[in-house]
Formats: sequence, structure tokens, C-alpha cells
Amino acid sequence: MMDRDVSDSARMRGRPWPWGALALGLALMAWGALAAAVFAFAASFGSPGDGNHGMQAMQYWILAALGVLGGSMMGSAVSVVLAWRLRRGPVCATIAGLLLTLLVFLMLIVLGATCGPSLAAAEQTIWQAAGSRG
Repeated sequence: MMDRDVSDSARMRGRPWPWGALALGLALMAWGALAAAVFAFAASFGSPGDGNHGMQAMQYWILAALGVLGGSMMGSAVSVVLAWRLRRGPVCATIAGLLLTLLVFLMLIVLGATCGPSLAAAEQTIWQAAGSRG
């Protein structure tokens, strides 16, 4: 048998990566991580007066889920761009891009509802403005 001189670039040319399927899988993992963070947060609530023991017990699960959420969102965004540019699964990449867009909009809506001005808060209640309590 003869030994062939194979260059590094030829050796690296194996099967191309399915970037669209990878982007879709990472987008679905981001949604799953968001669900896990919400469930862990909901599980941390205890009875009133119990203190914050439940939150302290679940904080690492919540942080881990948020870390997976951030990592999978970034990985999916990079995979979407690579899938479109290299034409390796553009349909799956489009679906993943839509899922990521919905996820970002959902997070912005929640952040806007919690950090923005309160719509239900008034400076004076109705009876204070009218001068009576009834």
C-alpha cells in the first residue's frame, strides 16, 4: 500500500455539519431551558412565613437553566447564520430563527411588564381624589 500525502484541509473535509438542524435543536433547547427556569422558580415558593429557604435551595437550578438558555440562544443564533450562508438546512434555520425571535419578544414583554411603569398604580385612589371613602 502506498502512503498518500494528505493535506490538513483535505483531511478536515468530512461530512458537512447540518447547521439548520443544529440551530433548530439549540432553539428548542433554549425553550426547554426557559421552561425549566420557570418551573424551578415556581417550585421555590413556599408557605408564607417560611422565609427564603425554597429560593435558596433552587437558586442553582435557576441559574443553571438561565445559563443553558443564554448559551443555547447564542449557539442557535450563530448556527442560523451559518445555515443560511452555507445553505445547510435553511428551512430548519428559518424555523429556529422564528423560535428565537418569539423567545426574545416574550422575554422583552416580561421585562417590560416588571421593570416599566405600572399601569394599575395611581398616585391617588378614587376615594382620595373624591375626598370621601365611599
